[in-house]
Amino acid sequence: MATVAGRSAESPVDVGAARRAWPSVSWIWWRLVALTGVYFVAGKLGLSLAFVHASATAVWPPTGIALAALLLYGYQAWPAIFLGAFLVNVTTAGSVASSLGIAAGNTLEAVTGVWLVNRWAGGRDAFLHARSFFAFAALAGGVGTAVSATLGVTSLALAGHASWSNFGEIWLTWWLGDMAGALVLAPVLFLWATDRWKPPAWPAMLELALVLASVVLVGGIVFGGLGPAWMRGYPLEFLCIPPLLFAAFRFGQREAATCVALLAGLSILGTLAGHGPFARDSQNESLLLLQAFLATLTIVTIPLAAVVREHARSEAALAHTAAIVASSDDAIIGKTLDGVITSWNEGAERLYGYEAVEAIGQPISLIIPRELGHELPEILEQLRRGERTGHFETLRVAKNGRPIDVSVTVSPVRDPSDRIVGASSIARDITHRKRIEATTRERDTLRSVASLAAGAAHEINNPLAVVMGHVQLLLTDEVVGPTRQRICEILESTDRIRAIVARMRHLTHVELLEECPGLPPMLDLKRSSEPETDQALAASPGEPVTAGECLVIVARDGPARYENLHSMFAGSATEVLVDRRVGERRRSGADASGGRRRGSRRRRDISGDLRTRGWALVMRLAESRRRVSDS
Repeated sequence: MATVAGRSAESPVDVGAARRAWPSVSWIWWRLVALTGVYFVAGKLGLSLAFVHASATAVWPPTGIALAALLLYGYQAWPAIFLGAFLVNVTTAGSVASSLGIAAGNTLEAVTGVWLVNRWAGGRDAFLHARSFFAFAALAGGVGTAVSATLGVTSLALAGHASWSNFGEIWLTWWLGDMAGALVLAPVLFLWATDRWKPPAWPAMLELALVLASVVLVGGIVFGGLGPAWMRGYPLEFLCIPPLLFAAFRFGQREAATCVALLAGLSILGTLAGHGPFARDSQNESLLLLQAFLATLTIVTIPLAAVVREHARSEAALAHTAAIVASSDDAIIGKTLDGVITSWNEGAERLYGYEAVEAIGQPISLIIPRELGHELPEILEQLRRGERTGHFETLRVAKNGRPIDVSVTVSPVRDPSDRIVGASSIARDITHRKRIEATTRERDTLRSVASLAAGAAHEINNPLAVVMGHVQLLLTDEVVGPTRQRICEILESTDRIRAIVARMRHLTHVELLEECPGLPPMLDLKRSSEPETDQALAASPGEPVTAGECLVIVARDGPARYENLHSMFAGSATEVLVDRRVGERRRSGADASGGRRRGSRRRRDISGDLRTRGWALVMRLAESRRRVSDS
């Protein structure tokens, strides 16, 4: 069983996760040993160039190695730095006490520099942004290295290995050497360790190779004495700037830092050989001038590369946002605080009908109706106050004069200084939704009318039956002439009233069909009240009646029952309503106590009920009217 962060890991998977989360002790020690070895070798190379004092050199790459190691692995790597610094100094010059003081200063330099970078320079992101790199250069390259130089020179002076009169010269050499190591070497080591390198395409690889070759060529000409003899006396160090700037613009921080490090190596070798613009009689002075030049190049090149990379990311983000805005179905419009249109996307072109070239530069009142002219001043005033106008529904006008119902959101647009410089509005077409809402209101109204009509039909039906009965009694064989004609007209009108009442009684539930853009025609009370045509009067009981002459009542028993009843009782154009009473009759068979249906669970065929209550009634009225006409 293994323990991971205070809990036990039972399975091999948990044990493997524990090993990945916490490196083994052996791995940590091997890493510390490797860091100590690298620090020791770099320190020996740096002290081989010590001219002002055996322990003070203008070239000290271990500072960059220590900063990169602590940024990568954390403060737990400090023992390797301390041990490496101690071994370098104790095997070079001085005593154990002075070597311990110098090692403590080098270790404190790295720890202090990384703490300052983590606190004020973005930590591991210090090399990704120009502002954070400037902070890194000031804190780790300036403040942190001053700690090492002060403790180191003080340790040498106290131990008697350096004169107090030479304190300033030794301190300046120490400080500039540590600063150059921090600025030149730390970025290239950290960036190559954290930024995974992906081999670019062959054209980009060839371009990078040409850039590195140009750095080598320029370094050879400026610091290697490859040029003609008459050029050696001129200050040619400015020739080093173009290749570095091109690397910063074309690639990134990692490649730019690599070019600076490559140039630094070439320039140190050339300057020590007596070539280049910084060669002086004193080699220490030559190296100090060169390190100042290299630190300046680094401070210019890497932030420039960071700015270019940030600009590229910003352009990509803006292009992505612009693509979203351009392809949006909503109308997205930008305008100034005076109401002048500055941007017009494709959604606005589709919604309002104006092309972008027609709309940009025009006032936004171009699409606002005259009766709503008061909206624009109110919205612009809210924007000047920095207020965002939420969703509100209003009316706009298209190019062809068509009114459009839209839902609009207006937001202020701010510049990098957080000043309001314009506004953006997003409009969505809600015309279809408005139509649906109107149809829904009409449907609810018709439902109320249908309920009222059904109630009125029940009230009218009883006295109407009495009237029809008395009129039929008056129609006897003895009645002839004009009187019989008047009674027949009364009976015919009564039949029409009875047919209308029958239709009103069946308007008990209204449904809107999804495939119909409007309401079913049979819901029109005027059409339901139209008199029957001659075709309906001449129809036989076995023939279907045309649409508009009857109502087919269908139960909610699924598509199969609907198709069966529709084909049996209705024509192809007959509108269909649902009889709520059928469901009530079905539920009436439920037991009052338990709520279960009595009898079989199979659906009962209601064709007989429909034929008796609906279709047969219409047929009987049609036959009665035909008998009256024949007589």
